[in-house]
Amino acid sequence: MRSIRTAYISTITALGAAVVALSIYRVIQNAVSYEWLILAYLTILTGAFTIKIPRVNSKFSASDTFIFINTILFGTAAGVLTAALDGVIGSIRCKTTSRRIQTIPFNTAVLGLSVFAAGEVFFRMLGRGPLFQGHSMTVLALVLPLILSALVYYLCNSLFVAAMLALESGENAFRLWREGLFTTLGITLAGAAAGALIAFSVRSITPLTLLVVVPILVIFYFINTIYLAPETDTSAQVDENDRLIMLRPAYRRFHYFMMVVGLGFIVLLLCNVLREKMSYPWMIVALLAALAGLITVKMPGVNIRFSLADIFVFANTILFGPVVGGITAALDGFACSMRCQTKARRLEFALFNIAGMAVSAYIAGELFFRILRHGPVYRYHGITFGQTFVPALVLAISYYILNTMGVAIMVALQAHEKVFRVWRENLLWGMTTDVNCALGAVFIASGVMTITPMIAIGVLLILVVVYVSLRASVGRMPQGIGPSGMNEQG
Repeated sequence: MRSIRTAYISTITALGAAVVALSIYRVIQNAVSYEWLILAYLTILTGAFTIKIPRVNSKFSASDTFIFINTILFGTAAGVLTAALDGVIGSIRCKTTSRRIQTIPFNTAVLGLSVFAAGEVFFRMLGRGPLFQGHSMTVLALVLPLILSALVYYLCNSLFVAAMLALESGENAFRLWREGLFTTLGITLAGAAAGALIAFSVRSITPLTLLVVVPILVIFYFINTIYLAPETDTSAQVDENDRLIMLRPAYRRFHYFMMVVGLGFIVLLLCNVLREKMSYPWMIVALLAALAGLITVKMPGVNIRFSLADIFVFANTILFGPVVGGITAALDGFACSMRCQTKARRLEFALFNIAGMAVSAYIAGELFFRILRHGPVYRYHGITFGQTFVPALVLAISYYILNTMGVAIMVALQAHEKVFRVWRENLLWGMTTDVNCALGAVFIASGVMTITPMIAIGVLLILVVVYVSLRASVGRMPQGIGPSGMNEQG
């Protein structure tokens, strides 16, 4: 039995390695868009959140949706490489090094082979290439190819795993598959359907797409948790890695989620800026934001600092769009985090602030331009202060609420307090500062088409006024408000 198991693993691994190598060649030869790497990154993220399948030594993650999105949008080769990365990350959590060495090649090969078979079935039945090539079709044309390819993916994946488990335990492979792995059929079909609908709707990956897709995957993950949890075998020994994750403080899990999603989001923002080939002036404003981010005001009673660089974030957003605004906010978050007194936690705060502020600025920028019904100033000239007054209020308030709510959640989870109470008592008062910064940014953007040294000097003078008024407001606030023992956030 041991020799049969070794031969089986070797065969599957060799076939999987060949498929992965072929996929790498196809991705390079066909010049597949870099956007598939963003989805692969998100697949790795979701692969870190696994659910134990009852009665069998196997786990499930919600990453199938991203695998199908990548396959449908960018082709079988991109889907195979995405699945292979998912297999590597999912296997790293094995308890022992020897087990990890055995599991990684097999899981990588199984997922690669499954997606390769599913992708070939899908595109042969569809009669067209990947959607990123611009092929026009209706959503009904995807239904039958999607169902059959999802079944192929599920059967290959689950049967390969069932055969492996049967060779290890000596039990009947079909019984293991029916009692343990059959429960994931509905979840796999749902993940494939969600991936197809998202791929059909977006056709390309943008920052806004990412902000829509990630919450869907979070909801999907928790639905799967509820679906599988009641059948979990309570007598089974809890995996040590799962136990450590369950015992991990809630604020640590929130921090990890924000960090990994935010960093992937920033990479996508940078790719969009490079693709649009924007002129250099936005970099001047971003640099001023980073410098101003070093100037912070300490809040009384709670270990949080406010940066005064929001006027540069808003100015860059209005002048050059939400993508540049997000990058500028990320630089501001990095700069203000450098004021953290503890070097060991400086990186932790920086990653959280960079992620939260970039996402907040981008969403606020999208709201601004959708209300304005006008593009960035550097493309469409002639905006007036009057027509941008209301959108500027929305820009400032939405950015402030999103940014401070992320901080409030982190602080409340650490202090075991209510989120809204922490936000209302310690963070609500600073909204007027952001409104002033937004109106100042609108005034600047309505009067100039490009950034000049004189404009930069004028902005610095406005910044001094905002800083003095903010210091005066903080000085009049009562000391000792809010919960104690909180960490510094930007």
